[in-house]
Amino acid sequence: MKNKAASRSLKVLIISLTFSLISASAFAQATLKVAIINSQKAFDQSTEGKKAVAILQEKEDQIKAEIKKMDEEIKTLKDKLASQKLTLNQDALTQLQLEIDKKEAARQKYEQESSRDFEQFKSQLIKRIRDEMLAIVDELIKERGYDLVFDLTTSGLIHYNPAFDITDEVVKRYDASKAKKEGK
Repeated sequence: MKNKAASRSLKVLIISLTFSLISASAFAQATLKVAIINSQKAFDQSTEGKKAVAILQEKEDQIKAEIKKMDEEIKTLKDKLASQKLTLNQDALTQLQLEIDKKEAARQKYEQESSRDFEQFKSQLIKRIRDEMLAIVDELIKERGYDLVFDLTTSGLIHYNPAFDITDEVVKRYDASKAKKEGK
């Protein structure tokens, strides 16, 4: 009985090893085509990405300038209140304090709304550019028959062979596609 069980175990082991070898052999013959892209680098180096950064910086500077202007108006009113506290009557003081409170509320509302609007605009702008770049990546996948494409920015990849990096090609094609559209 022990011999039959041992014989059966040996047969199962041999069959398992055979299937493993066949599977490994088949896998070894199938070569994977892999590519790497650094989407952040592609965004930063592309013409559209640079334009987007400039647009966002300009918008942010406008918001900061408006907030600074509001802060200066509030400071001027507060300075007026402090310097004339002893000479103004109670009604004038109350009126001046109400004006300060209104300006502070308006500033806070502007800051919140402009921050929200800026973030929405930024998200839409970045999404548009990334979607357009993804179309370029899709073209490269079809042309070159890649099986796997990893994004260095989001994959957590620790090591890769730079020969697999298609970032520069994506930037070149993306800029060319945008130049064609602008040239029409």
